[in-house]
Amino acid sequence: MDKWSKCCINAVLVVIVVFVASIGVFAEGFEGKVNINTGTESQLALLPGVGPMLAAEIIKYRTSNGNFKTVNDIKKVSGIADKKFEKIKEFITVEGDTTIKAIKAEAEKEKK
Repeated sequence: MDKWSKCCINAVLVVIVVFVASIGVFAEGFEGKVNINTGTESQLALLPGVGPMLAAEIIKYRTSNGNFKTVNDIKKVSGIADKKFEKIKEFITVEGDTTIKAIKAEAEKEKK
């Protein structure tokens, strides 16, 4: 693929992302937890500041080293230091089912 084609594809992707964000499809919050020992890449990617690449790193680490014994063990994964851990710690567990889901701010306002 030539440079011009890549540029056009990137431009189209940016337009799509901006459009989707403008209609409010992206989540504005989370509820529930992800079991970091059993969560899928897409479930882990829902965690604040994680995304697909870091989710893949978590799974790679888990596959190579076995299950996490505590939630603090996730800091052993490359890319997760104290600051990121503080953002995700309330959404992760090493026991039970994964129950995380994205929520929209409008839904939260309606609950009040």
